[in-house]
Amino acid sequence: MRAVMATLSTAVICVLTVCCIHTGMVIGFSSVDETRSLLEQYNAHEGSHSSFPKIKGPKSKHDKIAIIGAGPAGIHMAYKLKAAGYTNVTIFEMKSFIGGKSVTRYHRRVPHEMGTVYAQPDYTEIYRLVKEFDAGRILPMPSPTVWINKEHPTPLSNLQSNLQILASLRPDITNVTVAAVYIQQAIGKYVGLHSQMFGSYEGELMPRPSSVVLSQLNMTFLEFLKFHDIEVLKGLIVSAMTAQGYGHIDEISALYGMMWVTPRFLTAVATPPSPEVKSVVKILSKGFQFLWSEIARQFNLNVKLSSPVRQVMRLKHSDGFYVKYWKCGRLHGAMFDFIITSPTMKFMSNVINFDPKAQELFSRTFNYYYTTTLADTDYGANRGLSPQDYFTFNINSKEESSVWVHRDSYSSLKYITDANYTSGMYPDGPDGLYTQSSVYYQFSKERPSRQTLTRKLKDHILNVEKATNLKIKDRMIWNYFPRYSVSDMAMGILWDIFDIQGEHGIWYIGSSVSFESVKSVVDYNNLLLRQFVCNN
Repeated sequence: MRAVMATLSTAVICVLTVCCIHTGMVIGFSSVDETRSLLEQYNAHEGSHSSFPKIKGPKSKHDKIAIIGAGPAGIHMAYKLKAAGYTNVTIFEMKSFIGGKSVTRYHRRVPHEMGTVYAQPDYTEIYRLVKEFDAGRILPMPSPTVWINKEHPTPLSNLQSNLQILASLRPDITNVTVAAVYIQQAIGKYVGLHSQMFGSYEGELMPRPSSVVLSQLNMTFLEFLKFHDIEVLKGLIVSAMTAQGYGHIDEISALYGMMWVTPRFLTAVATPPSPEVKSVVKILSKGFQFLWSEIARQFNLNVKLSSPVRQVMRLKHSDGFYVKYWKCGRLHGAMFDFIITSPTMKFMSNVINFDPKAQELFSRTFNYYYTTTLADTDYGANRGLSPQDYFTFNINSKEESSVWVHRDSYSSLKYITDANYTSGMYPDGPDGLYTQSSVYYQFSKERPSRQTLTRKLKDHILNVEKATNLKIKDRMIWNYFPRYSVSDMAMGILWDIFDIQGEHGIWYIGSSVSFESVKSVVDYNNLLLRQFVCNN
C-alpha cells in the first residue's frame, strides 16, 4: 500500500507540473473553473461591507495614551496613532528590547528567527511596512520537507504529503487526473463554503456571523473538513496551521481555522511553485524584530524599555488612570487618559482591575507552549530535501515536547534546496564553516522543563537527522496562542470582546483577542481604528 501511495504521489506531481506548464491549470483552480471565479469575487469585494459596531476611544488627539507592551501589536498601534496625529503616546515594555514574540538572534552573522518567522499572501500590511521602513528584503521560503515516519523517515514535499492523505482516504483513486481533479474540487468547495458563511470582509476577523452559521461551526476544524467531505485538505492545513503552533485541527475551533486559512491563502499554498514565484511563503532578510525596531526608531516612538507595569489604577474622580511601573530599581507613576493593553489578557487581570464582563471573558482563555531552540550540529547523514522540515509523525503523535519543525536559517535565506542541500554541498554560513546552525521547534501543552526539552532534542538529532555535536546557543519558551474553546468561539466570544472595546477607557489588542500571528494583531489594530472616530 505504501508503495502504491508513493507511486501515485510521484505520478500526480509529474502530471500536475505538466498541466501547469501546458494548460495553465493549478491545484485548486484553473482559469475556467468555479474556484477561480469564487476567488476573484472574494478578492474584488474584500472589505466591501462591515457590520462591526462603532467603538469609543481617546477623546482627543492630545489625550495621554499608555500602551502596555512593545511587541508587534503595541508598536504597530503606536505608529498608527502617531501617524493619525495623536501627540502623546507612551509604550511600556517589561523587557529590554522591542519586538515581543518577534525575536531575531544573530549567530555567525546570520539572523535566526526565534519567534515570528513567516509571511504569506494575506500579510499585505506587513509587506507594506517592510517597504515603508526599508526593513530588508522579502525572500521566498523553501517549501518544507515533510517527514511521515519516524522509524524509516520518508521526506516528501508538502504536496506529496497531501497526496498521501488522499490515497489513504480514497484508495480507489489511482488515476492521476482524477486525483488532481479531486483536490481541485475540495479546494473549490472550501472557498465556496467560506464565501457563503462569511461573505467578503477586510482583515482577518470577519463581522459576527449569524447565529445559524455559528451553530454550524460549533465543531473542531477537522470535524468541519470531514462534515463537508474535504478532509483531503488536511495535509495542507496541518502544514499551514498546526506546524506553526496554531493548534491541532482535531482540537481547535473551526472558526479559528477559517480565520487563518482564507481562500487566498489556501489557493496560494496549493499552487505549485514557478521560476517566477518560488514560494508564496516569505521570510525577511533582516528578521521581524528589525522591522518593529525600525518602526520605533524611524517614527521616534516613546518606548520605555525595562519598565514593567505593576498596576493600572482607575482614578475615582475622573476618567483617567494612574499607571505604576518599575524602572531603574524603583517604582514610578504617571497619569494617563486612555489605556491600550496588548499582553495576554488573562494575566493582565493581575495588573488592571478589569470590569466584571471583561474579566469573565478573558478568564476563559488557555494557552500551550512552543519552544524554539537555536543550536549548532554537524550536517548529519539524514538531511531532507530543503532547509525546512516538518516532522508530522511527531505532530500527529502529540508527544509532549517532541520536535515538530527544523529550520536551517542560512540555507533558507540563500534558498539552497534539493540535492544541493541534501548533499551538504555548501557551508552553512558566511564564515565558510560546515556547521549547521538551526532553529528547532518543540510543542507542549504543559510548561516544559529545559532538561526535558534538551533530552528530546538530543534524541531527535541523533536518531532522526543522524547528526551529532549538539551545542545549544539560545532558547525561548513561548506562552503561545491564548485561545478559546470550540464552544466559546461558536458563542461568538471574539465579537463579544470587540463589543466592549473602548468601554471604561481601555482598548484590548494582541493575540488573546485575535490570533497568534503578526498579521492577525496588525489587522485587528486596523479594525479598531476603522471603527473608531475621534471627534477632536
